[in-house]
Amino acid sequence: MKNKFLLASVTFLSVVSLSACTSPKKESSKTSAASSSTNVVKETTTSSSNVKKQISDSDKGNVKTKRIGSADYGYVNIPSDWKKNDNIQVGDNIQYTDKNAFNIIVLNAATREKAHVAEGVEFNAELIAKRFETRWNDYKIVEKMTKSTTTVGGNESLKIHIFLKTGLQAAGWVFQKDDKVYLIVVEGFEKTITQFTPYVENTWSLDGTGAVKD
Repeated sequence: MKNKFLLASVTFLSVVSLSACTSPKKESSKTSAASSSTNVVKETTTSSSNVKKQISDSDKGNVKTKRIGSADYGYVNIPSDWKKNDNIQVGDNIQYTDKNAFNIIVLNAATREKAHVAEGVEFNAELIAKRFETRWNDYKIVEKMTKSTTTVGGNESLKIHIFLKTGLQAAGWVFQKDDKVYLIVVEGFEKTITQFTPYVENTWSLDGTGAVKD
């Protein structure tokens, strides 16, 4: 069951739009900003301070981290005991899992060309976020979604929080910087989403100083 969950999520990421997108359709910025499903709840988040407060005092300062990523997708800090998992690799994502290969973080990014967005169609985070929501709803395993605004490395970001019928969760951050839209996804237990939210929002950048080569 563990691998099935991960394989489904990774396959989704490779199909949605960042690495193996379908043919472009006529999409407007107005349409792309709309919700892809009636079960999406919009929220507003001004900072990650509330998430930080949810991390127990015993975790603060005790988790050793390492920096992972690439010049194309950006870099982020994660717990040092997480491993790059090529056994479930699909597409050109960068992905790391915990030792049980159950919880996962995935990094990707797309230019207009990579996302197959036609000229004349606005290419932005809202468009990619809509595709993200649509693909998840296609799996028929979503209990509900919430959408909020936050920042990732100082960049305004859409955050889509997905609650699955299995009790597991996923969170996707979608944001634009220059000519790319970046996507970071964390999946697994609720505590994993809580733990990784400040990692994603506060440590992501294009600075790969100290990044591991594993």
